[in-house]
Amino acid sequence: MNYKRMTQKLDYFPIEIVKEIAQSFNKAFHSKIFTLIASSESEIYAFAQRFHKHYDACFSFVKDEEGQWYMANDKIEEMRMWVLEQAKNNPKEIFDLHETWEKDWELYLKLAEEVKTINLSELSKEEFYQLFEKFFKQYILVGSIAYITDCFVSTGDKDWLEEQIGAEVKDKNKLRTLTSPVHLSFTLEAEYQLLKAAVDLSKSKDIKEELKELENNFHWIQNNYYNVHYVTKEEFLKKVEMIIAEHSDVEFLLKEKKEHLAKIKRDRKGLINSLGLSDYTKNILKIARLFTKWKDVRKSGVYIGMYYFDLFLEEVSKRTNYSKEELTFAVFNEIKEILGGKDIKKELAKRKEQCFFAVTTEGYFICGGKDAEKYFSLTKQTSNQNITELRGVVASPGYACGRVRIIKKTSEMKDFQTGEILVTNQTTPEFVPIMKKAAAVITEQGGITSHAAIISRELKVPCIIGTKIATTALMNGENVEVDANNGIVRRLR
Repeated sequence: MNYKRMTQKLDYFPIEIVKEIAQSFNKAFHSKIFTLIASSESEIYAFAQRFHKHYDACFSFVKDEEGQWYMANDKIEEMRMWVLEQAKNNPKEIFDLHETWEKDWELYLKLAEEVKTINLSELSKEEFYQLFEKFFKQYILVGSIAYITDCFVSTGDKDWLEEQIGAEVKDKNKLRTLTSPVHLSFTLEAEYQLLKAAVDLSKSKDIKEELKELENNFHWIQNNYYNVHYVTKEEFLKKVEMIIAEHSDVEFLLKEKKEHLAKIKRDRKGLINSLGLSDYTKNILKIARLFTKWKDVRKSGVYIGMYYFDLFLEEVSKRTNYSKEELTFAVFNEIKEILGGKDIKKELAKRKEQCFFAVTTEGYFICGGKDAEKYFSLTKQTSNQNITELRGVVASPGYACGRVRIIKKTSEMKDFQTGEILVTNQTTPEFVPIMKKAAAVITEQGGITSHAAIISRELKVPCIIGTKIATTALMNGENVEVDANNGIVRRLR
């Protein structure tokens, strides 16, 4: 598709909309402005160009490297109702949409490989900009319609999908089996490949090719909206050696992983055949399964994109008097001007102080520093710390007590201790190492097909999602009881 980039800079964004939505659905990201506004363009502007059903607007507050990102609940619900209508009649349009997207995905991976072989410093200014723009546009396209999957999230203490299927499936264990993914997330796929390499190394086999493949396929796996780290084959070798050191029988561990996934597939297939589910519910489950995998692949595209954005911004920095850090506060529309010598450093400095931006189907609005204060004033929240208990959705059953550790930035993960209770807005792939150490997981957002729910069930860690206010209601270091059989978090005084 010949995508027409978002170039219209809006003069203002209605403060009334911010007031109305500021208490609505939000995600929290450890993020740079450049990457967060790019993904916002993808979810709102590009989605609207490509499909007749889409979201209308989003906005974000970014300060101290943390982005609070908002979109109206009613628009998410409208999209969900449209999807459910397709499930009732004929879901073909949704699956056709995914097939269209897969072509974008193939082009994206091909372009990424192409960029990897190019020495950016040898390109003329015009050639460099054209390549950057070409990659940027393909990054935007590979999100766009894939953001339809966001309509399956839950935004409260009840999970709509669980309730929908629960009308026909009363047994909670059967319901969780039906909604468990039957594919490996990219995080677990990487772990699986590491295990295979560990088995081979433990048998004294040469694993050079396996390590090379791991680097080629997963060098981006530690990236997120803020951090970029290229994982080399040497680092993967260290991970393989660590697996061997920590497990006496690596081959058994690999076999156990294979059997676990095979069992989920068998159990799920058996339940669908034996429960006599309506065609409507079967279609919802098919769509939920598609959306879970689609969202995971889309997210891997984001992490791949972060690596290449970092390369491009580093090259812009070399060609100008801007540092790479300064450039992370820019938007793509400003890159050509920066390469042409325009000085917008004062504006970027204001955005570093604090930044508000919005993206609509018409264009984008952005302001920083004092100009953003009128928007930031709307985010002042009343204290939730007198609350004695929180309620959410059971994502993975179980019970735990422990000390709270709130994680908002990846840099805070190094402080996480085994046996602590992980509290965060939402989990993403970089959370997996500390999820393995957690006694329980509590999130503010998500649904029973969210990353937190899927990984917690895989790890058999108690997990409650959809608490809305956990990161503001709880305090680091306090002790809590997590009853993930009933979806309740209690303070222990």
